[in-house]
Amino acid sequence: MFQSSARTSRHIRRPVPWLLEPQAAVSPQALTLVCVPHAGAGPGVYRPFARHLAPHLSLRIVHLPGRESRIGEPALDNLPEVVRTALPQLAPELRGRFALWGHSMGGFVAFEVARVLEARFGLRAECVVVSGCQAPRSPERAALPQRRALDDDELWLSAIELNGIPDEVAGNDALRKLLLPTLRADFAVFETYEYRPGPALGCPLHVFAGRDDTEAAAADMAAWQLETRSEFTLTELSGGHFFHLDDPMGFSERLTAVLCPQHASR
Repeated sequence: MFQSSARTSRHIRRPVPWLLEPQAAVSPQALTLVCVPHAGAGPGVYRPFARHLAPHLSLRIVHLPGRESRIGEPALDNLPEVVRTALPQLAPELRGRFALWGHSMGGFVAFEVARVLEARFGLRAECVVVSGCQAPRSPERAALPQRRALDDDELWLSAIELNGIPDEVAGNDALRKLLLPTLRADFAVFETYEYRPGPALGCPLHVFAGRDDTEAAAADMAAWQLETRSEFTLTELSGGHFFHLDDPMGFSERLTAVLCPQHASR
């Protein structure tokens, strides 16, 4: 009986946490920064930020289904479902001081999570940071490519052209087959997002744009100002759509400056 139970237990899969903590212990006064990755990305891409943000910011990375250790789970393909599914997992972890940061698709997710946390849970973020993501009410959103409708070859090539696929992955057919469904679902989350009017955020909103980003130029991100009744900043940095990954140390310094100005580099 014991041996049978032991064999069975080895096949029980423990649920994967939605929030991963990739860094060592930080200051007890550290602000928790919840990061929502861009389309197709898992937590691993954002782990390098952890060592640059400590000790003043404690990074938590949202681990959505369909990637890395959750690759066996189907990816969610619409933003309301992402928020509805994630909130019960995230809210219990956000009882202290926290901020939200999302890049590209993650920007919309972070924004909508912040709205619901504030309106329904009474949990107000210290700040929301959005990078590489057009404002929800920007008229230019309608002109963005609809990648979710492309065939597999076109979708993969489009992601490569965005510099969103590492070179070591781009030519790997097995990984391509594994990642395409998640990539398509994530683009659907981003492209089918419909803004619903509601109260503006009560926390500061800081926006970053890449100077050479054709997906989310600074002019297209200025309308984020409509989404907060608190402080708003818009900063343009050198680089394309993934300017934050090109220089994680530099962007971490920018994050520290807006989230913890008392600890920013002089």
